[in-house]
Amino acid sequence: MSLKRSLFSVLLSSLALAGCGTGVDGQPDDFNQGRGPIYPEGTSLVADGGVDGGNPYEVSGSRVMHYRLDIGDFTQPVTADPLASELKAFTLEDGGTRALTVQTSPDGTFRVTDAPAGRYYLQLGSLYVVSDSRTVNLDRYDLGRRDRATAASVPVTISASNLEPQPDESYPSWDAVSSNLGEAATLYADVPVPAGATSVSMLPVNYFSMVAPGGLLVNASRGDRLYVNHTTTRDTDTFSYTTIDRFFTPGPVTMSATTSTDLSGTFQEAPQYTAGFEWWRSRFEAYQVQVHPQSRPTSQWLSISPTPWSSDSWYGYSGDLMFASLSGITDLVTTVTYGNPYPFSWGAVATFSHNFSTPTRLPGTTSGGITASLSDTRRLSTAIAGPIAPRVTPPWDLTVNGFNAQQELMLPTLTPRLTWKAPLVGTPSAYRVRITRLYVSGTRTATSIVGTLHTTGTSVDVPPGVMQLGQKYAITVYAYVAPGVSLAAQPYVMESLVDVASASTVSSILSTPTSLAPELHAEPEPSFEPEPGIKPTRQYRMREQLPLTR
Repeated sequence: MSLKRSLFSVLLSSLALAGCGTGVDGQPDDFNQGRGPIYPEGTSLVADGGVDGGNPYEVSGSRVMHYRLDIGDFTQPVTADPLASELKAFTLEDGGTRALTVQTSPDGTFRVTDAPAGRYYLQLGSLYVVSDSRTVNLDRYDLGRRDRATAASVPVTISASNLEPQPDESYPSWDAVSSNLGEAATLYADVPVPAGATSVSMLPVNYFSMVAPGGLLVNASRGDRLYVNHTTTRDTDTFSYTTIDRFFTPGPVTMSATTSTDLSGTFQEAPQYTAGFEWWRSRFEAYQVQVHPQSRPTSQWLSISPTPWSSDSWYGYSGDLMFASLSGITDLVTTVTYGNPYPFSWGAVATFSHNFSTPTRLPGTTSGGITASLSDTRRLSTAIAGPIAPRVTPPWDLTVNGFNAQQELMLPTLTPRLTWKAPLVGTPSAYRVRITRLYVSGTRTATSIVGTLHTTGTSVDVPPGVMQLGQKYAITVYAYVAPGVSLAAQPYVMESLVDVASASTVSSILSTPTSLAPELHAEPEPSFEPEPGIKPTRQYRMREQLPLTR
């Protein structure tokens, strides 16, 4: 190292520490109010080996979109998407925010050049990553090509033979899946099929996409291939479930938003497999009170889902191979038989979810509110190898500004401090705090997610602009366990995981004041960023009437 660089390093250390006591984290108590060290005027940090030589106050990261197609994986910087949220960074000071400098590059990398030594906030619309890490990966993952065309409605008919004859007149339904497009849709017959029929011709169907509003348009010239799957109901000793029994793959199909497309083919039996589970349901249900003291069990979901083109990652929802909704606390040892029409290179995961209602329904409404869950997703090969028990349980002792958040409260501020205790079971890889606004829509308590904070700590300050005056809110804290994955600095990697467990706790209804001093009130930003999360089940999307986040 040159004499000039050595002397300069000593000078920086002296300036940073001069006149300051040492804090609990080894940093000066004052430390320029979180702004980092003061450098001599005219000093070039880069020229003297600062940023590239190890500037401890710089945060670096990437925002790259990973797409999985039938022919391989492709990447593209998120900044190439005109709809992508702008990346911002700030720290909290004196009840407000102080903006940090964000530098972005065309290749999808970014730098925050003046982050404090401790916590800072990265903001993407309504998502906030609260971290002290010097590297952050904001890459996202999606199934299907990026040049997808959507339509408000997709006119479709079905012409198919070798249907399973039904004893009565019925309105059959099918699933349509295209991994290259990233589409999973349900087709509902618009007119009844006569009893005993084994074929249909140009049968009108309603096309309901589970991925995008309206639907995605299949285009054969872009390499899209479609599976049309028929499901049937089967029984175990204790519950019923649906599974694929027949399928066909239409010839090259290109859909239109204005002209009806006929999906034609002959159904054939899907290859059948068995899977046995030892599901310790009683251990999941035992944590009902930690979800909320007044929570109630609603349902349990068991699903087996395909993971297109890999057993090690799950880029997007492609329907279910089997699905069951049941209830109870009796431990189960059970076996299911399911159909799988997809290539051998595809993998499969099993998801177990225990769901609870919470006392977040507004007065005068009869439905809606916030639900909570303990959920576990594993590779199917792992799920059948041993008992299914909670790997993580809900965070507990949730407080807002020191008060019990599981009692109805009037908040004194729009920027409260949230704290909780770590789960009794499991060591979380990260926590996600979801802030949901509650409002009345007819007789239903409707919900709108206004902010999501991703953190590894057990406390977080709500930044200005998330909560507004005179509103009702509920707060959900999720604990995540993802073996071998650092969720601390990779919040969106949950979009690709095949091995992750979560558990959540929910507050009671929290009210904000109707007025505050003007300087304490910040208007919200009209931007939105999907929050990180594992793939929701079919029943969740149907219940919430929401497509899968893309």
